[in-house]
Amino acid sequence: MRRGDMIEVVGFDADDTLWQCQDAFDEAERLFFDTVSPYTSPGVDLEDALRAAELGNLAISGYGVKAFGLSMIEAAVTSSAGTIPSRDIGILVDHIHDMLREPVRLLDGVADALHAVAQTRRIVMITKGDLVHQTRKVQTSGLHHLFEHIKIVLEKDVSTYRAILDEWGIDPSTFLMVGNSVRSDILPVVELGGFGLHIPYHVTWDHEVVDAPKGTFDSVASISDVVEWLAAKHPS
Repeated sequence: MRRGDMIEVVGFDADDTLWQCQDAFDEAERLFFDTVSPYTSPGVDLEDALRAAELGNLAISGYGVKAFGLSMIEAAVTSSAGTIPSRDIGILVDHIHDMLREPVRLLDGVADALHAVAQTRRIVMITKGDLVHQTRKVQTSGLHHLFEHIKIVLEKDVSTYRAILDEWGIDPSTFLMVGNSVRSDILPVVELGGFGLHIPYHVTWDHEVVDAPKGTFDSVASISDVVEWLAAKHPS
């Protein structure tokens, strides 16, 4: 039996699965370190300070560029004991605005792969982040029309996936989720009884890195391999 014979609907993550995302955050972090470090005391770990602010604010501001920007400013003020000048805060704010205006940069092979999968499967998108920014990226990506459903959520966990699949009338046992984050895209769907296909990206946010039991899910090198994975025989 082919693996794909059991799968009727394929879900795709967006950030770092369909288009670039984390690279921009890494660039912003480098700017943050360069801008704030002159105002911090010896021994202050700016990376730890920024990460603590991000994780502490998740329940308040969620994910995305705007949330990250607020965390950068908070970490800049606290790490410098309030000594960082307003002009330097302005540098960080301007960069966040630039990130929000950045055009969508599709990853190689994405459009062709989605078209190929859509020939034989229903495809949907499930992505998390800021509603306004993610909606703009979806609408300007040129991919919007390929998806039967698109959902932008605050978090990707078991309860969220269960609610989405129930809403769309999808049996988890017929659902495959494709994405770059094992934590958010793969493990919750597998726990529901679905399939997960991991496509590693060259850089991953620390918060999304988890240890997963071997054999829980499959991985492929790129999105261009999804069609071949669907056509392969299910391992006995």
